[in-house]
Amino acid sequence: MPRFIVLSRFTPEGRRNLAETLELRDLRADVEAVHGRIVEQHFVFGDYDVFSVIDVNDTELAHLLTFGRRAERVLLPAIDLTLFKKLLTQSSETTGPHEWQIGWPARTARRVLRPSVFTGPVGKWFRPFTVVGTENFERLRGPAIFIGNHASHLDGPAIVCSLPRTYQRRVALGAAADRFYVKGRRELTKQGWWQSLAYNMFPISRGGGGAALDYARWLIDRGWSIVIFPEGKRSSNGSLARFRVGPSLLAIEKNIPVVPIYVEGSGAIRPKGSTSNQAGPVTAVVGSPVAFEPGTEPADATHTLQKAMEELRTSVHHKTHTTPSPALVTT
Repeated sequence: MPRFIVLSRFTPEGRRNLAETLELRDLRADVEAVHGRIVEQHFVFGDYDVFSVIDVNDTELAHLLTFGRRAERVLLPAIDLTLFKKLLTQSSETTGPHEWQIGWPARTARRVLRPSVFTGPVGKWFRPFTVVGTENFERLRGPAIFIGNHASHLDGPAIVCSLPRTYQRRVALGAAADRFYVKGRRELTKQGWWQSLAYNMFPISRGGGGAALDYARWLIDRGWSIVIFPEGKRSSNGSLARFRVGPSLLAIEKNIPVVPIYVEGSGAIRPKGSTSNQAGPVTAVVGSPVAFEPGTEPADATHTLQKAMEELRTSVHHKTHTTPSPALVTT
């Protein structure tokens, strides 16, 4: 979860009510409103009165914390010293995409690797793995965009293994270029080409604008479907962050449907920041395909997709969906 420092300087009103520490209460309420948490707070001497360390899941909402009612606030992003040193020595260059990944040699190799990189982990850690709403796949014809919530690195395998076999064979997963396609890494399984070969992933540059989706367009034009996580990053508290507009742009431009799939339980198996797994139940709830008329505003389409995913999330948490089909793990 991103970390920030908040420096607060009391207004005259704030100083008069210092004994009641109203600014501390205000800041705590504001942090909770953006789904964050206060790590620690201190009164300090100097130009500012309070030093607060906070974690906020959505960096785009963090700027709202600068608007204090009884104090002037300064928001400063913070980074762990060990991670900062690592970033100083790490290349910022990325590699990919790799067009060879949809050719027959790569597809053959991926079929061999599949038990170890997809179905193996799913069978080992998802106990059980239940797929609900598979009848919604019956309406699909041709390429589609599959979107999911994002709580764990296991969400990709969960979504792929929930798809009909015909789509499993021709689906590629969008991944953050600055995490999975960084040049200069030594480990085999962290090489960008390995992600393309084993997982059929392709890089998406965060903040890259419309051009970041050029390769996704190229795949769709060749009859491939794609998986994208519209939140753009993993959640650490189970809530859905604001969706990015990318999937909507692709769906409108290419006139293909979007299928929302809500994955419940993956975050408990491997939470954000964890390097180990703990087996547990996982459910993938498949929603109805969503199609947009040509000329639909991307912002409106994005709102529709977020609402569809929220409804799936509600159905899981309140158990209002229909009786699940038998646990399903595709092989």
